[in-house]
Amino acid sequence: MTDPFAVSVEVAELADAGIEEFRRGAPQAAHDLFERAARAAEPHPELAGQHLQILVNLATAAAHLGDHPAAIATLRRTLDAPGADPALRPAILLNLSQSLLETGAYDEAEAALTECHALATAALPPPGAPGPDVATGPAAPATAATAPLAGPGDQDIPAGDPLAAAAGSPPWPGPAATAAGPYGIPGTGPAAPDPADPPSDAAELLMACLVALSTVAIQREDWPRAEQLTAEALEVVTRIRPDLVGRPLMNVAALALATGRYEPAEDFAEAALAACEAGREPAGAASVRLMLAQLYTATGRAEQAEPLLHAALAHTGPAGLTVESAVGWEQLGLLAALRGELDEAQTLYNRAQTLLRQAGATPSEAALAVRRAEVAHLAGRPAEAEELLTHAADTFAALGLGLRRAQTHLAHAALLEQGGDPGQLARALDLAVPAALAIDAVRYGLAAGRQRDRWRRNVAEPALQLVFRLAARAGEALLVAHLIEVQCATTPILRENAVPRPDGPGPLGSYLDEPPPHAHAFAVAPPPRLLLTPDRDGDGDGEVALADRIALAEQRYGLPVRDTRTVPSW
Repeated sequence: MTDPFAVSVEVAELADAGIEEFRRGAPQAAHDLFERAARAAEPHPELAGQHLQILVNLATAAAHLGDHPAAIATLRRTLDAPGADPALRPAILLNLSQSLLETGAYDEAEAALTECHALATAALPPPGAPGPDVATGPAAPATAATAPLAGPGDQDIPAGDPLAAAAGSPPWPGPAATAAGPYGIPGTGPAAPDPADPPSDAAELLMACLVALSTVAIQREDWPRAEQLTAEALEVVTRIRPDLVGRPLMNVAALALATGRYEPAEDFAEAALAACEAGREPAGAASVRLMLAQLYTATGRAEQAEPLLHAALAHTGPAGLTVESAVGWEQLGLLAALRGELDEAQTLYNRAQTLLRQAGATPSEAALAVRRAEVAHLAGRPAEAEELLTHAADTFAALGLGLRRAQTHLAHAALLEQGGDPGQLARALDLAVPAALAIDAVRYGLAAGRQRDRWRRNVAEPALQLVFRLAARAGEALLVAHLIEVQCATTPILRENAVPRPDGPGPLGSYLDEPPPHAHAFAVAPPPRLLLTPDRDGDGDGEVALADRIALAEQRYGLPVRDTRTVPSW
């Protein structure tokens, strides 16, 4: 009979070796060693605790390599295992949420984070209790999570950096700029878990949860909640771990970029990059460079984007950061496409797709399908482009991402327009009008006037320009007239000079050129429906401008486009 103590020693040695491989940047070798350790410990019930901790290591390595389905399966196994250490549950939930988010399982990711948040909150010391000694300044970054392994000696578990996992590079830059302009809104996604500096107490765990929850809100395009959570996460991280402030700053930058606020997005991203470099966070710095490259491309500065992409890939490739590497290759492919180098773009997109498919990163792969469709269209393969765009739109619908589906439909309409076939104009209008109405209506849910104004200028107006152009080319004079009337009847925008600049102390005051969501800011209702003919008997039979297309937009994208109120057009 095998001596359990001898097995425990062997398992501990394999775990040690795996951790060393992690530290030297060899995640695949670490994964293989953790897998051997797990197989060795599994047959011995007396080593159950040690086995579960090794499984956490194994899942972290799998997520780091981009194998999120494997990470999810392993982490769920540890959560459900009998005799699991309750103290490990919050960290396991946090790591699980990152892989769930990457695969598009937003409801499950948010549920895991909600439970983690509750556990961390319950574990906080009562008000007035002595806190950690901060006389020596912020804690120095650790190189791995520390938790005792069963068996001889204490070993380190690289359970991943929850903050690194919570704020990453944006996988959705939106459809490429065409003659009609960029129609997309960018988003953000989690970086692959990195074996560095996990939370050491309930306060740091709570901090990591807030950053992760803000990422979920951004991915789900819930802008008011995202504004609240990003501000809260930035405040908490600045107070608890100022050396990790680059992570929440990334999310603030991603949110600004996602809502068309390019100037503050650039300011926040540069601040995040400086913070990550000062905190010696190479993975975080690589993610910020990817975000800045996306921003530069969206604002017509492709020559500044390419060096950043190569610098980011120089880290993400050797570090095994699969999804981040895919984002880098995708953005290089976009730059090649903008230069007209379609074969090179296709090669780079294929490389990105291979990595995203390996990672199970469904939302990012759907976004890449839009890029690939554009190249297929320009290369004279319309059937392939059609198939890719349909797949992307259907995927976003299944994930509940209505805005991304609308973006995809706008990109599809723009490609149909470029095709020059008059017979496709009606179809292009069917795609573009509801999508543009839905995207335009998003601004009313934004809290501050500057946010709404920038959304209108940078996101909604290019989409509406496409709609007007298509309607004019199709000879739809009545549609043009109704579009003009509907736009004239919308809720007024609070202009930029009407909002005072913030002042005073605080982490937001130094960066924001608009108030945080709790000050000088309020959302407004969607505009009312525009009556074209009187509702004489009060039973709602008056003709409403664009009624069918508004109803189609709300049905397709699950977004409120118009209020139930009506106003007369006369």
